[in-house]
This record gives sequence, structure tokens and C-alpha cells, in this order.
Amino acid sequence: MSAILISFSTFMISAQDICKGFYAYQEGASWTMTSYNKKMKKTGSIAYEVLYNDFENGVNTITFGYKGMDDDDEEMYSGEFTGTCTNQVFTTSHSGTFSDIIEQTSNMEVEISGDLVQYPANMNAGDKLPDASVTLVTKVENGLSLLKVTSDVFNRKVIGTEKVVTPAGTFDCVKVSYDAKVKLLITKSMSVVEYLAEGIGIVRSEQYDKKGNLSGYTEITGFTKPKD
Repeated sequence: MSAILISFSTFMISAQDICKGFYAYQEGASWTMTSYNKKMKKTGSIAYEVLYNDFENGVNTITFGYKGMDDDDEEMYSGEFTGTCTNQVFTTSHSGTFSDIIEQTSNMEVEISGDLVQYPANMNAGDKLPDASVTLVTKVENGLSLLKVTSDVFNRKVIGTEKVVTPAGTFDCVKVSYDAKVKLLITKSMSVVEYLAEGIGIVRSEQYDKKGNLSGYTEITGFTKPKD
């Protein structure tokens, strides 16, 4: 199954209201994440954009748009998801462990529920991060449930810092690792290593099988800052 990864200048928010961290927050910022299998063959990509960053009652709510393409850059699906940032902790329901499991089409509705994935603004080597369990249900236009996937993420910890070279540039990153179990028709276990850059988010994500072998990876291949 193709791996479709499946983790902004604000015009309405003053600088002191922005909850910054390891995620893109400026409206108009856009970037592309491209996925590859273990043989380094491209399997798909997702283009993201920050649509809105709203501030109310001490909480930044960020709306992201996304468009998924197959390995031939043909659009397969599009949609939106949200994240929040409060007290310097970014929280989102968008889990990268779904990346090589879900293939969507444009007539599907997606519902995501469960514990949210948290990324504090201050992460240091040795820090333990909260576990998460996210459930994704796809439905066709008549509301019929078509597919249910649950991702349990645990043993999340900060390994340290590392400079990461990508097609979109070189980034100073925080390195986070965790274990995950993705339940579809069967349960798939994996280990994941993420590299996060401040003001952008994940710039590279590596997936390993139970034997510790690389099974695929996703990296940022383009990033555009918002216009002033």
C-alpha cells in the first residue's frame, strides 16, 4: 500500500499572543512532505498550508489544509485538520502513524477522536512525552463507516538535538522517538523517530519494523514562508 503521510506572520494576532513551538503557525506558510519506502522509492506526498491562526481565551487554534498526492503527483484527497497551542504546548489529532496505512479518496469524510499528540515548546534530551491513542474513521458521503484505524503511541521520549539535511534545507531539530501500534484489520507494530524544527514541525520521520529495520521515511521537500 502506498505510503501517504498519514504531525503563520499573523494578520489578526499580535506577536505577544502567539504560542510558538515545534509547528508552523504563520498564516500562509506552506510545505510539502514526501514519503519513500525502504528502497528510497517515492510513494506519495502531502502539501500542507496554514489557513488560519485564531487566538481566543489564551488559546491559539490553527487550521491546516492538506492535499495528498500519489507517487505520480496525482491528487487523491484533500481536507483540513486543526491544532491548538496553549501554555507553550502544541496539541494535534493529526498522527503521522496513519501515513502508510490510509489511502483516501475525495468523497470520504474523516473523523478523528481520542487522546491528542502533544509537543511542548521546550523539549530537552531525556524528557518523557505523554502517550496518545488516536482513532480515525472514514465515511462515504451517505455517512456509512468504511474504515476504522486506531493508533496507540507510547514510550515517547526526547533523544536530543540533531542537524538534519533535507531537500528543503538544513534544520536544527529536536529528535523524538516512540513506539506505535496501528490497528486496522491486523495490528502493525513499529518504532518511529521524528525530527522537529522550531516554527515548522516535523521535517523528517523514520519508521522502523519490529526488527529495527527501516521500513520507510518521510521528509520535507519544500517550504514557503508567508508573504509579508
